[in-house]
Amino acid sequence: MDPVRRRSRAVALALGLVAAAAAAPVARAAEPAPLSALAERARGSVVEILGAVEGSDETSYGTGFAVREKNLVVTNAHVVRGVKKPLVRTRDGATYASVRVLESDDALDLAVLRVLGLVLEPLPLSTEPLAPVGTEVVAVGHPRGYEFTVSAGIVSATRALKERGIEMLQTTAPISPGSSGGPLLDRAGRVVGVCSLTLAEGQNINFAVPAREVGPFLERGLAIERALAAGPDADTAALPAEGLARLVRKHRDEGDLVRAAELARSSLVRHPRHLALLLEAAEVAWSQGRFPEVKALLAQIDGVKPGYPPARQIGGALAAQDGDCERAVRESEAALAAGLDPARAGEAHAVLGECLGRLGRPGDALSHVDQALAIGTIAELPDYHALRAFLLQALGKPDEADRAAVDALVAAGWDPIVAAALRERGLPRLIEVVSQRTVHAPGGVTVEGVVRNRGPVALREVELTAEGTDAAGTIVATGSAKAAPARLVPGQTGSFRIALGGAADAVQAISVRVVDFQGQP
Repeated sequence: MDPVRRRSRAVALALGLVAAAAAAPVARAAEPAPLSALAERARGSVVEILGAVEGSDETSYGTGFAVREKNLVVTNAHVVRGVKKPLVRTRDGATYASVRVLESDDALDLAVLRVLGLVLEPLPLSTEPLAPVGTEVVAVGHPRGYEFTVSAGIVSATRALKERGIEMLQTTAPISPGSSGGPLLDRAGRVVGVCSLTLAEGQNINFAVPAREVGPFLERGLAIERALAAGPDADTAALPAEGLARLVRKHRDEGDLVRAAELARSSLVRHPRHLALLLEAAEVAWSQGRFPEVKALLAQIDGVKPGYPPARQIGGALAAQDGDCERAVRESEAALAAGLDPARAGEAHAVLGECLGRLGRPGDALSHVDQALAIGTIAELPDYHALRAFLLQALGKPDEADRAAVDALVAAGWDPIVAAALRERGLPRLIEVVSQRTVHAPGGVTVEGVVRNRGPVALREVELTAEGTDAAGTIVATGSAKAAPARLVPGQTGSFRIALGGAADAVQAISVRVVDFQGQP
């Protein structure tokens, strides 16, 4: 499954096929199985992998296969890149949603998944270093959505691709988008490679990651899985740097910042130049409010890989934290231009929305806030819905601003602090005073009137205040009351009656405004 978004360079229309880990070795002299029998057996071990790419309207769609264990699936890294909740579907139509990515390596273009509930016959890995040129091979995948397609060819060459840094198998077995991550099998039924890319400008020139890369990669993923399951008692001595970074992230996600910080520091002693560890250490320091340490870690990253996009994204957020919005804009724009994963891209857009708004560019700011809110984690934050409301208000779009303010209140669970911040700006205009009249009586002055819920949500406990001013415009009398009935659905009207206290006899003019209400979506 190629994530449907094509890379600009013709060199790699990423298609993924990955191989997995070793089962019982098969003798070299094994008789080749009839092609029909081989195809039938292999298709039962192959799955479809699909999911929405976070922060876009694209769907990633590819192939994977069981290896080593009945619920362990190997695929291409690009098949699951940016996919928050991948789904796995088998040949019989069963779909599995409990999928964990144990490890992913963009350089190898391999990923290994643990699929809860899946029961498939694992395919054996070839024990040969590289399948010889001329070996007859079979590819199984879902080219352009044609599920569980089998195609035949040969290993036509072995080539060291500069983009990968490893020797790849070149094959004539036809591969198309959707076959990424599927197995390339020899006639004995052993996985010799994982289909990974094709040359868009070539004539049936396709490449697969050799099986010899899969075994060590799989062991790395399983070691990370064991460490993550062990929790605080995990033995980290044998963990690779990537696994240590994952473990730091797990502690951080669970809110155990002390343990995350300790592990990050000790891991960096062993791997002082590992980018993922340095980034995780910076994220932990940020979460603990240790901003000078964040700055030092970013400088360390710059020494390893100058202009590294994720580090520039954090640098942009740090500049915004310091109030340097011009630098924040430069860093965030550069990080986005260089390429970020969806979650980091969302954070960069959020910083741009905030800073461009401060710099008096509400239109540009709104565009970035909208892109940030397309990311699930940011869409849950009321702050950016509120910022969107303020920007729309500044652009003279009051109705849209009202809707954005309601989104902020819903995201905040109608938190009174968020409601107060919005009301300071007159948002949202959910309730309006339709009419009012002043009644003078011996007992004092009262204001009676009608309010209407403008929608789109039901409101309760609508509170109004009235202020009476004298001839000089000084407030001399005030009062408040709640509208009746206590709950107003969209479009419904209610009444209020406010008795003024103070120097009511001196009142010349009275204004009424809504000061509080609770939402009931």
